[in-house]
Parts: sequence; structure tokens; C-alpha cells
Amino acid sequence: MQMDTQVESALVLLAQGNAEQALRVLQNCLQQNPYHAGALHGLACVARAGGDNRAAVALAAKAVQLQAEPHFHITLGLALLAEGQVEAARAAIHVAILESPRDPRAHDAMASVLEAQQRIAEAERALRTAIRLRPLEQERHLALAAFLSRHGLLEKAIEVSGKALQLDTQNLFAQNLHGMILHGAGKAAEAEPYFRVVAAKLPTSAPALANHGAALFATRSYEEARDVLAKSAQLEPKAAETRSNLGLVQMALGRLQEAAQELQAACVLQQNDARLMLNYATVFADLGERRQAEALFCKVEKQAGNSTDAARARMNRGVLYLAEGRFAKGWELFEARQLLVAPPACAAGLPQWDGAPQEKPVLLYAEQGLGDVLQFLRYVVPAAQRVPVLLYVPQSIRSFVQQMDLARLPHVTICTSQHVPKAVAACGLMSLPDVLGMEAPFAWQPDIAGIQKSASNKKAALNVGLCWAGSSTYQFDRRRSINPQMLAPLGRLNTVEFQSLQKNNEEAQQFLFPMAELPQGDVLKTSRVMAGLDVVITVDTMIAHLGGLLGLPVLLLDRFGGDWRWAEGSTITQPDGEVHSLWYPSVRVIRQPQAGEGDAPWQPCIVTVLQILQKMAEKRTDMVP
Repeated sequence: MQMDTQVESALVLLAQGNAEQALRVLQNCLQQNPYHAGALHGLACVARAGGDNRAAVALAAKAVQLQAEPHFHITLGLALLAEGQVEAARAAIHVAILESPRDPRAHDAMASVLEAQQRIAEAERALRTAIRLRPLEQERHLALAAFLSRHGLLEKAIEVSGKALQLDTQNLFAQNLHGMILHGAGKAAEAEPYFRVVAAKLPTSAPALANHGAALFATRSYEEARDVLAKSAQLEPKAAETRSNLGLVQMALGRLQEAAQELQAACVLQQNDARLMLNYATVFADLGERRQAEALFCKVEKQAGNSTDAARARMNRGVLYLAEGRFAKGWELFEARQLLVAPPACAAGLPQWDGAPQEKPVLLYAEQGLGDVLQFLRYVVPAAQRVPVLLYVPQSIRSFVQQMDLARLPHVTICTSQHVPKAVAACGLMSLPDVLGMEAPFAWQPDIAGIQKSASNKKAALNVGLCWAGSSTYQFDRRRSINPQMLAPLGRLNTVEFQSLQKNNEEAQQFLFPMAELPQGDVLKTSRVMAGLDVVITVDTMIAHLGGLLGLPVLLLDRFGGDWRWAEGSTITQPDGEVHSLWYPSVRVIRQPQAGEGDAPWQPCIVTVLQILQKMAEKRTDMVP
């Protein structure tokens, strides 16, 4: 009995992380009795904890021969499983279940074997059996939650880990696991408070800080994310994932040089990691160092085979070429995006149209944002010269498209639902330049029924539309959007009236100077408001495309390293230095001269806008009697 007590104390020491002391106690027991089964089993547990599973198998097998305790079979089975002897492991654990069917450890162990055999449903049932046997033991729920998360069953995993937390809300492991599952399910805002608690309790734990920083980044809390990730990187400078996330945060804040340093460090620490190389290439592209970006994209394509990383690298290389005006190859490479995003339900199962003329109808469908739809609608007209077109666009833009002259073409039908039974092939709008063989940008200003330009030249006041922010769902929107405070100098201009072109009227109401609100409605209603304007000032959003289609003077405030469609390949610099879009000649591109954090990079752009508006207002005053 005394020796059994010593064995139990050794196992307690092992559970507390003191393997060396546990080993000494067990060796002392075996010196007294070399055939003590409990001591041999204890040594097997110590061997497993130290990663020596071969020794664990031998020791546990000897213990089982001396005394066939069910939990001895469990240890033997898990050691066999770690050695890759899956069927032998299953047999050993099966004995444990037969001998002790109400021991949850046996069912947990069997779940591990079944998972190794890819018998996922059976493994889940085994874990749920363990929970039924011990419904108040938190570790049982945590084991199932982790299992479900590993196999992509995230909603079920969230439910189970939530139940585990209810059993002990102070358990840091449970809080961390719940946060990780939520974050993995794309619920970073819900995950962040759990990571915050763990990081606060473990302020010197680099992994805890890294998890919290990643969640802060995902929730666009960039400044705090930077501080937390920097502290984590200081504690563990060789953590490639942390350095990469810190680089992405710096990139989102506009600190591109600092971002490049962190992303380079991540790539050095974890060489040939496709995802890290993609991040590094992206910051090169934003810095304008396109050859370095191209080399990295090519490297990922070569190494990653047919993976999504390779497709992303190929697509991004296409974007590089489009930015430079290398359109033929750019459009071809840009097609790799189809491997990354599934087509809408209306196009599911339809073959890709190759651009060849045919008599049966082809479905052309919208891709990405509304600005992309507006830009690529121009290709519907040449497409309709080859095939009957069924055009599917989002509801919010449909009424606007129905007023366009292209909707009145004999071979174009605007679909009012995703059910299009007549189509025999499909093609995304952004694929049309490639399949039609139309390489270079071309201007297009459609006739739009019911849209009349304002006779504002009879008024003394200059009518100016303002759009200062894009969608906050875009990870790098902080660089694209402008702090409204930066536009305050515009309000000091004489004989200028302002019209908000932001969807959120609360922002317009709280603005720094009087401004008319944008009426609620779809794109058609917005276009009717914009038609009465003299000039539109906007960041890179759908409003820029809409103003360009309407032929309005548009001052586009473009971030440094902005989108390809406003880069040199899609613009022309006039003799006076003005940069205008080849897609929309009425759009003047005013770029940030350099990257940077906060408001400073926008200051030169605002100065330019002020000068332009002042000249327009003075010219208006001279023209009005």
C-alpha cells in the first residue's frame, strides 16, 4: 500500500510538471520491487510526457502483463498511437472500454484513435460519450470543442467551448480556446475580450499577446494592435506569425517601410512560407517596388503548385501588370481570382464562356464591389455583339443599369432574379477584357434615361459633392479614407455649397460645416443627386466610378500605393501635370506623394483640392451676372 501511495504521488508530481522528481520516486519504487505494475505504468507516463513513446510502449506493455488495469491499456494505446501503430492502439483502448465503460478517459483515447483513422463522426460520438459520463468536467467539453474546431465544425465548436466556459469562467485555457475558435470562425470582435483577459493575466506570455494582437488587428483597432504585437515580438522575436501580423498592422496604418521590415523578418524566420511571402510581396507592390513584388509572387507560384496561395500570387501578379499597363498578360493572370471566390448561385454549374460568338444566351454576372460593376459594364456592349446577354447585377444597382442605353440593346436582358434557366454559359464582368481580347482601357459614358445635368452655371454657388470614406469592412480602409477634420478648410470657401455623398447621414450631420444629406436609396437615386453637382470630391469608392460614368468633374483622392485602376497604366498625365483616368476622362487623380500614418499624407492633396475649388468658384462668380 505504501508503494502505491508513492506511485500516486509521483503521478501528481508529473501532472504538476515535475517529471524529474516523479522519475526519481518511481525508480526508487522499482528498486524495491522491479515487478510493481503501478510503478512501471508511472514510468510509461513519464516517458510519454518526455516524448519517448517507444519506451512508453515497452513499459506500459510490461505493466499490462503484470496487472491488466484499464487505465494501463489507455496509456499503452496512446503510446502506440503516437508511434503510428493505429490498429494496435485501437485494440488496447478497446480493452479499456470493455473493462471500464464508464471511464471517460477511455472514450477520449478512443476518439484520438478514430480521428487518426479519419473516422470523424465516430470520434465525435466518443467525445460526447465522455461528456455524458462527466458532464461537469470542463476538460471533457474543451476536448470536444478543440476537436470540432480542428475539423472545421466551428459553430458547433463555439457552442461546446461556450458550455465549457460556463463550468469555470476563470479558466484561462478555456478562455483562450474559446477566443481562438471564435477568431477562426471570423468572429474577431467576439474573440477579442477573451484574448484580452488571457493577455492581462499573462502579460509576459508572447503567445497570449500575439493572439490578442491578431484579434485587435482583425477588428481594425490598429494602434492598440501594434502596441500589443510589438510587445509580443519583443518577448519572442523569432515568432514569424507575430512579426507578419505586426507588419500587416503597420501596413494598414500607412507605415509601409516599417511594414516591409517586419514582413521581411517573418520571411527570414519562416522561409518559403507562401502566405508570408505573399504579405511581403504586397507591401513591395504598395511601395512601388514592383520587380521585387513580382519576383516573390513568381516564387510562390512555383513553390505552391495548385494551391490557393499560388492562385493568389498569380492574381496579384496580374494586378501588378495591370497597374503598369501590361494589360494582355495582366487580364490573363487576373483570371486566377476565379479559383479563390466561388461564382454566384446564378452561375453555378455553367461553363465559362470563352468569348466565341454563339446564338444561345450567356450569363454575365457582377463581381466584387459596386465600383467594379460600374467600371466593367462597358464590356457588356461588345459582348452583346457576339452573344445574347443575360445580365445579373446586385439589386442596389439594378434600377440604375436598367436606365442605361445598354439595357435597351436588342440582345441584352437584365435579370431580375438569380434564376436564369436560359443561360448556357457564364462569365464574370471582370473576365470580359480577357475573353473579348480587349486589352487597353477605353472611355465610356453611357446615355442614362432620366438623368439630367444641372443647369448650375446659372447659380452663383458652386455645388460640390463630398465622399470621404469607403467601407470599413476593407482591411486597409484606414489608408483609403480621410479623417473629415482634414476637409475643414473647404468650408471656408466662399460661394460653395456641399452635398454629402456618404450613406451614413449621421456623419454628415456631425460634419464641420453645413452639408446636405444624401437621400436614402439605391444607386439610381444617388446618381440623380450627383447629376446636379458641379464637381465631386471623393476617395476611392463607388462614387468615383459613378461620377466618372456621369461625366462629372471628379477629384479622386488616391492613397499612396492605391488601386491598380488609378495607377499609371490606367491614367494619362497631361502637359499641365494633371493626371486623368483613361477609364473616365472627367476623373482627375490626386495622389498622396508619399506613404505615412495619419492625416499628414493627405495634406498636399487637400491643398490641391482647395486650389482647384477656389479657381472653379472664382470662374463661376465671373460667369454669373
